[in-house]
Amino acid sequence: MLRVTSIDELFASVETLARSKPPRGDRLAIITNGGGIGVMAVDELISQGGRLAELKDETVAALDAVLPPTWSRGNPVDIIGDAPGERYAKSVEILSAAKEVDTLLVMHAPTATASTTEAAEAVIGAADRKQGRLLTSWVGGQAVAPARRLFADAEWSDPLGVVQFY
Repeated sequence: MLRVTSIDELFASVETLARSKPPRGDRLAIITNGGGIGVMAVDELISQGGRLAELKDETVAALDAVLPPTWSRGNPVDIIGDAPGERYAKSVEILSAAKEVDTLLVMHAPTATASTTEAAEAVIGAADRKQGRLLTSWVGGQAVAPARRLFADAEWSDPLGVVQFY
């Protein structure tokens, strides 16, 4: 049973259930360009009995090589507010390959210094369709609607279960 508290949550839940595959496990990694929304996601995950993936040293080292020195160095992986698409893509590739991660949630909050659609295109391009699950959450209402449409329209040769949370 899934409890929802609004019509928006109801439709997001239906979309999630309709488009996703059963999870491989319960270890979630989160990529975000906003620390606040990442922490909110962790809080909700924990409150619902979920489990945050514990990043191994080699995964942190791989992320160190591609992220700015100010990144969070933990999960959630805060790739910083000015993150261009390339930073999203590299983070998705690393975490999708990490053995300690079963599912990946990629989040984006709009900023004046980064393109929401570029970030979405990069995530779609970097997603490993054979490795498992990807969830996305582009927050910001109409400001991110074109990016959300990109996820909805993405054609996956092996359905990955890309799900959009609002």
